[in-house]
Amino acid sequence: MTYSTKVKWSFISAILASICWIIGDMFVAGFDVNPEDYPLFAQTYADQVDVGFATLMLEGSSSRLMFGALIASMTATLFLPGVWLACQYIIDKNKWYVWATYFLLIISVVLMPLGHGVFFYTGEIFKAIYNTDPIAHPYLLEMANNFMTVTYITWATAIVILLLAWLCYSILVFTGKTRLPKWAGLISPVFIAIYQLPIKFILPQSELRGWLMAAAFNIAYLVFFVILLFVFKNRLKHPSVNNN
Repeated sequence: MTYSTKVKWSFISAILASICWIIGDMFVAGFDVNPEDYPLFAQTYADQVDVGFATLMLEGSSSRLMFGALIASMTATLFLPGVWLACQYIIDKNKWYVWATYFLLIISVVLMPLGHGVFFYTGEIFKAIYNTDPIAHPYLLEMANNFMTVTYITWATAIVILLLAWLCYSILVFTGKTRLPKWAGLISPVFIAIYQLPIKFILPQSELRGWLMAAAFNIAYLVFFVILLFVFKNRLKHPSVNNN
């Protein structure tokens, strides 16, 4: 396979992965819920659960949550060619900090599926609490807390590693160690995700706001790879180091 073919399919893979993950986010967590609409959690069990999380997915059917969890988790590996592609812009790939950044980017992809898929299980357990007799709630609440512990650990770890990895990549861009202009460090996924934060305050409560907030980081991925494709693709060279 020629280098240009690798680049072409890496763009396709990364953009397809971004789209799948946007869909997954919207299906599994794309809700803009007012917790007060669910007094069982907002009031009765407010001191025993994470109210915001407990009410987030109550409006989604099991099939919707399942689809959202699976379409993303099953396509996470499609981001790996995108990681390779982003690193093709780095000038000297033999430095330790380049390998460290590359490693973090790969680890961030590896951690994504579990951190995303666990949302389905937590959503289901809170729906079970909401729709069962109170006599069963003590056991279900204990189970829900265990699920939430797993969610916090897996999701938070995935997000922290992901943010750190792309921040390191931005630093490489800012310091002139890539073929991208230094200002392009501001269009890495971590910064594009930050730019979307005002959406929560600008848009009124709505399904659209729920979709956008849930998929913010994967929208950032999509924008990033589209910019690379249409603005900076011609900066990819074909020296021998690029075939590593």
